[in-house]
Amino acid sequence: MMQLIPAFQSPDEIVHLLRADMVAHGQPLLKGQEPGVQDRTGGWVDIHFFQFSQWMQKIVGPHRDTSLSPTWLMSEATRFDWMDDEVFVNAAATGYYAPFIYLPHALGLKLSRELDLSMGHSYQLTRMLVTLLVFGLVFWAWQIGRPSLLVQALVLMPMALFQIISPTIDGLCFALALLVLSLFLQQWQEGKATRWQAFAFYGAIFLLVTSRTNLIPIVLLPMVLLLRHRSWQRLAATATLLAASAGWTLYGMIHTQDGRVVRALSTGQIIGAYLREPVEFLRLVGRTIADPFQGHLIVSSFVGNLGWADAPIPRFALATIGCGLLLAALLTVAATRYQKADLAIRATLVLAALGSAMLAFFALAVTWNPYPVRVIEGLQGRYFIIPAMLLAAALGPVRLAPVESPPLPVHRAFVLLYAMFCLGVLATTLQGRYGMGAAVFDF
Repeated sequence: MMQLIPAFQSPDEIVHLLRADMVAHGQPLLKGQEPGVQDRTGGWVDIHFFQFSQWMQKIVGPHRDTSLSPTWLMSEATRFDWMDDEVFVNAAATGYYAPFIYLPHALGLKLSRELDLSMGHSYQLTRMLVTLLVFGLVFWAWQIGRPSLLVQALVLMPMALFQIISPTIDGLCFALALLVLSLFLQQWQEGKATRWQAFAFYGAIFLLVTSRTNLIPIVLLPMVLLLRHRSWQRLAATATLLAASAGWTLYGMIHTQDGRVVRALSTGQIIGAYLREPVEFLRLVGRTIADPFQGHLIVSSFVGNLGWADAPIPRFALATIGCGLLLAALLTVAATRYQKADLAIRATLVLAALGSAMLAFFALAVTWNPYPVRVIEGLQGRYFIIPAMLLAAALGPVRLAPVESPPLPVHRAFVLLYAMFCLGVLATTLQGRYGMGAAVFDF
């Protein structure tokens, strides 16, 4: 599947990889171009790497240059090496994200330099390393406890798979969310975790909260664990997590100056306006969902509007996968034994899911849109995949079954057919959009 996707074709992938190159250069925090400037707006990246990203941007979006072949651009990228000379690049869009989420990408780029690889091969190596890490995290989560059928169906959607095999932070966040869910259910049930599991649980939540602001509500998970299984160690870990997450979030809000959108009011003023009128904000969310264009964009980019929202899957595939998700939900509910004792854990997951979804609307409203506004623009369905996972986990079994226990035959058949359909749709859509063929990996 990777061979069917040219470089820098996932939403915001360019700025994410440029930020990763800054981290690889030893620049964990954004800064101003001139010494002494306090505004954190960008950083220094390799000139050839920046030019590589700009080449690939020419085939992005509805106004792309159709005379350029993605295959030719990727082959040309193998002719250029790292220049070891730098150019300042604006990366304000990533200023809200802690640098730790970019460490796997930075490792790939740093290793590529040490191996003296070309631009094209450096990208391929970085993409493979990040994707292998995602697979490793998913495998670890699966070993702890098999996710519900609905969670599996969400991960297998073309949009989710596309992000998983693209070197952005979305695939890592999906895997970290699966790991957090498995560790949360395990600790809720058993009341304990190994040292590595505890470190992974709190560390993964910190990475999620500091790289996806709308996921702040998942801090509810360690807080309810603390109430259920009290201990000084858990109290210290939860307090440290909350302090670190809040500290970075405030730092990012204060020091990020994003000049891409010119507005009459500052982000802080817009936040205050919506907090004073919460009902009006809820009406704004309702208008956005009901809007024919924005509502359809959210749904289509949740399931499979690939590329830079310029490679939608066919309508019949969108409808088929939607029916598959509905069937997965019904099968999940039918196979789940609901007990009064599990009400608290299910309520926690539902609150985290709804809170994360609402914060996605809120974050875009206060950072990307003017005030007042009729509908919230800039929302993409992929922002809601992790909240959907949380909601799906609340609907499914919350008592972990042994990994060795086989899934129900009907579940196994559904996953096989659903996965084959999603992979087929993904492959045909990518081939039709980019026409890359299979001869890309030519180390």
